[in-house]
Amino acid sequence: MPEIAMGALSQNGTVLLARRSSMRKVHPDRWSLPGGHIEEGEDAETAMCRELMEEIGVMPELWQFTGRFVSEDPTETSVTFHVYHVDKWRGRPRLIGDEHTELRWFTAAEIKKEAELAMPQLTEMLAKLAMWETGTPA
Repeated sequence: MPEIAMGALSQNGTVLLARRSSMRKVHPDRWSLPGGHIEEGEDAETAMCRELMEEIGVMPELWQFTGRFVSEDPTETSVTFHVYHVDKWRGRPRLIGDEHTELRWFTAAEIKKEAELAMPQLTEMLAKLAMWETGTPA
């Protein structure tokens, strides 16, 4: 079963999301977290750090495991997602390559209301992170 590691950068009560390119086979034009496939011989944390460097040009310095879920999309094989909350990093997030077309910081309310997320399982997880970041209990 494929496994994906993702990093949720957060600051000032917001979480950074990346809009997937319209050319992507799975979930085109949907918001998601930067991240990607865990390669052979890698653990999820190593993959998350590598993917954030490749996709948005930041190197995580401080993070914690947030959770794991399996996507149950009937149109694809099951995929296990490993999500990490990154609250300290080096570099400024920017688009690299063509996997994503936009980066944007979302508040918890915006995540619930307007972010069309690729995986619905991310909605609650990210809203909690954004609220936790401001000290508001989820």
